Amino acid sequence: MPDTRDDGSAAQLRIVVERTGGFAGLTRTWRVEPAPADRDGWRELVGRCPWDRVTETAPPTGADRFRWRVEVIDSERTRRAELGDDLDAPWRSLVEAVRTGHPAEPDPNADDAG
Repeated sequence: MPDTRDDGSAAQLRIVVERTGGFAGLTRTWRVEPAPADRDGWRELVGRCPWDRVTETAPPTGADRFRWRVEVIDSERTRRAELGDDLDAPWRSLVEAVRTGHPAEPDPNADDAG
């Protein structure tokens, strides 16, 4: 069954970030479903993340540490990553963009290699 929004239109891009853990062990969830005109910027941000380097094992746990789950549904493809509290640059940029609701302009001087 195709994924649809509340208004019945097809959801072409959805990014969900979930944070669990911390002092109270609470779960927070943020999500964006950008308008067609904004999707290219979001796809670029998603594409900078090293999806192929995410390990299959669960991230390390520790007292009061956050764990992050990132899920991107783009038309017919879904990508998921489980990450620890120490997010490197491309992941941190994606997470912060979803939390604020809009991608930041790329910094040409930023080192996204990790």
